[in-house]
Amino acid sequence: MLPALFAVTLFVGASLLFMVQPLVGKLLLPLVGGSPGVWNTCMVFFQAVLLAGYLYAHRATGRLGVRRQAVFHLVLLLAVVVWFKVALTWTGSPMPVVGSLLPEDQDYPTLALVGLLGLAVGGPFFVLCTSSPLLQRWFAATGCKGAKDPYFLYAASNAGSLFGLLGYPLLVEPRLTLAEQQWVFAGGFCVLVALVFVCAATLLKAKPESGVDEARAAAARPARRTALPAARIARWVFLSALPSSLLLGVTTHVSNTLAPVPLLWAVPLSLYLISFIVVFARWPESAHRAVGRVTPVLLLFVVLSLLMDATEPFFLIGSLHLGAFFGVCLLCHGELARNRPPAEHLTAFYFWLSVGGVIGGLCNGLVAPVVFHRLGLLEYPLALILAATVRPRAEEPGVVPLRFRDVAFVAGLLALSLGLVVVVPKLVGPRPAPEDPESLTFRLLRGSLTFGIPAAAAFALVRRPARYALALAALFLAGAFDYGQRGDTLHMERNFFGVVRVSRSPDGRFVRLIHGTTVHGQQRTDEPGRPRPLTYYYEWGPVGRLFDDLSKKAQPPRRVGVVGLGTGAVSYYAQPGQNWTFFEIDPAVVRIAQNPAYFRFLSNCRADSLDIVLGDARRQLSRFPDGGFDVLILDGFCSDSIPVHLLTREAFALYFQKLAPDGVLAVNVTNPHLDVAPLVARTTATLHPAPTIRYRKDAVTETLRLEGKTASEWMVLARDYDSLGPVAWDPYWDLYRAVPDGPVWRDDFANVLGVWRHGGD
Repeated sequence: MLPALFAVTLFVGASLLFMVQPLVGKLLLPLVGGSPGVWNTCMVFFQAVLLAGYLYAHRATGRLGVRRQAVFHLVLLLAVVVWFKVALTWTGSPMPVVGSLLPEDQDYPTLALVGLLGLAVGGPFFVLCTSSPLLQRWFAATGCKGAKDPYFLYAASNAGSLFGLLGYPLLVEPRLTLAEQQWVFAGGFCVLVALVFVCAATLLKAKPESGVDEARAAAARPARRTALPAARIARWVFLSALPSSLLLGVTTHVSNTLAPVPLLWAVPLSLYLISFIVVFARWPESAHRAVGRVTPVLLLFVVLSLLMDATEPFFLIGSLHLGAFFGVCLLCHGELARNRPPAEHLTAFYFWLSVGGVIGGLCNGLVAPVVFHRLGLLEYPLALILAATVRPRAEEPGVVPLRFRDVAFVAGLLALSLGLVVVVPKLVGPRPAPEDPESLTFRLLRGSLTFGIPAAAAFALVRRPARYALALAALFLAGAFDYGQRGDTLHMERNFFGVVRVSRSPDGRFVRLIHGTTVHGQQRTDEPGRPRPLTYYYEWGPVGRLFDDLSKKAQPPRRVGVVGLGTGAVSYYAQPGQNWTFFEIDPAVVRIAQNPAYFRFLSNCRADSLDIVLGDARRQLSRFPDGGFDVLILDGFCSDSIPVHLLTREAFALYFQKLAPDGVLAVNVTNPHLDVAPLVARTTATLHPAPTIRYRKDAVTETLRLEGKTASEWMVLARDYDSLGPVAWDPYWDLYRAVPDGPVWRDDFANVLGVWRHGGD
């Protein structure tokens, strides 16, 4: 029964640990938006607090002894319960989120976000982080059966983590408001406190070793406690840092570059946790060796997919990246499980694992965005190269010094790759545009000729980890000189909000602003003077028709607000006498859009005034006077996903509050994964008794697509029929008649899975 008690306590603590992370993320969403930088910063914060918790567990048990430390820890748990009470009195919720701490116009509001996180959940999260090492150490001190090797409890802890991670979006989020979720967390924490009290009581009742206090016993026989070798600690740190770095790297790549699918970030994190569960639950040696043979092969295919810029088919390419990541996690964490120390060093073991996790997170979350500011997501390829050096210890050939022929082989491989990068494009001819149906075939042919032969040569070194890693590095280095399928990169910039790139299309006809796989706007290169808008802003599309209709109103719009800047293409429709205001959260996008060397939409705008307000659109819009806009355009994309906080009932109430009485709200509801239109219709119907809604699902022909036009889906909303004017009777716009039943998103409730597209929608 005793192992079950400790396992249940660890399970509950880990579940709460992974429930609070997405919970606090949702609390922050209306303040900071949904950029990848928010998630990475939160991950670094959580890893740093985890390190602090493990350090506390290690130092406290060493200085106080297990039993006295247990009493001290109970006091710490009660202090957190008191903090819940103070926070409730202060802010009305157990998790105080103080938005005034966040600046509005910084490229890297990281420190302010860390401070906000610390105030909101720092104390409870710190105590939860200590559960795994402390309870395992307490169990080891009880002297019961299995106490000599308590690491099996780590599997129970990671099972709880997985339950909390998946249970939140599947069970908690669809059923409970944010306020209710906070109370569930606080209640669960109190249950954990009770379970820890029982575990501590069991420990205190157990007979101390030799009948004396453990701390005095340890001091009396220091010779029995062997020191940990520095090389062993360094290996622990490396083997824990690499999967941590790959976790953030593969999450960013898969969710932003391959397909910006909501909740996709949970898949790599789940695989990361599952690997811990598997290897610490008596992982067989034969399975470990098999993973050691398969993973290097998967890494080579991942490298090839990156060099060939392969993104389709998504299921195959995504599975390849995730499979290689899972293999690396099993390999690294399996080596950690095989090399775990005796129970006396348990807390030190977990502390150094946490150090590695923090190092990996810091490299990706804080260091890489600054160091690789102009180089993109370089940390992911670097982590893949390092992963190629990891093998099961039994299969490693030992430390063999680099020989001249090995160096010569890698140098020859690099020369071959560089030569093919130069020669192959001349052999296969000009590159078709990505919109061309033949583009995929061309990519495969060109990539196979350019990198297939060097990759086969690199595979010859697969049994020599260090040389194999150097060969992969040579492939990446050669690939840096390949322009790829997205054309020549004119500018690349990275900050807290992601990587944005300005590229010239392969055929040279367009300059594009790209974030991940999403083209946020483009301009023709052969069009002098005032450029015409393309993508989903083109003149005969929904946006062009909207402004054409609005210009025919008895009182044409004078004040226009746009949420989301992109290239500024929509400013093409500005007229003299109008005042335009753009709201944009990413300073890099503003710098690019304002640079006429890339895009000339803003510099050729005909409005009397054009202002750009930096910061989260919802926070900034709330500071404008009510009724200040005749038209509001909501196009706040974040790599194909509209941030949830811009689609809540409170958000739409704010939009209508800032619109003039006869104002019009246009919403871009284009999304390949979420069916946003019914949600918008339901939300508007709760705000006004008889709103008028027009809808257009635009489709473009292959000819228009090759000309730079993009299909899109738009809704035009107003308080009543007369406010729409000519839009109301233009046959181009369909009347959105039936408002389907379903939930309405609020700031304290949103269920992304509830608006998921089904079938072939």
